[in-house]
Amino acid sequence: MFNFKLIKKIIILVIAIPSILLLIFFVTQLNINPKINSFEILNVVDVNASGNSQIEELNNDSSKQSNISFQYKLIGYRSGGPDASVIVKKSNKEFVVSIGQKLEGVFELIEVNQNEVIFKDGDKLYKIENLVGK
Repeated sequence: MFNFKLIKKIIILVIAIPSILLLIFFVTQLNINPKINSFEILNVVDVNASGNSQIEELNNDSSKQSNISFQYKLIGYRSGGPDASVIVKKSNKEFVVSIGQKLEGVFELIEVNQNEVIFKDGDKLYKIENLVGK
């Protein structure tokens, strides 16, 4: 018949050798300090067509505000309540604007839905029809 004692010793040996190797590996990894690199998340408000990011000045004079006309084209949006944002384009510049932020320091994004995007400049409302994905 089978020699159960010999089989038991072989099974224990097969399990013990990898266990010991893994324990040695674990102990050596505890001694190595991880390298933690810090990085900063940039708030990109304005992205050029060339891919360079620029942060627009949010404190514009009232004289500059009256000279800016609202001629933006909607090229992307993310609806979802307070986390909603849009990507609009004017000539060769693209702007990423979230709810509550101002576009070029003038037009505040107040609503994003599947049908339209609404910006506000003082008392004036500017609506862009949402044709993205249609």
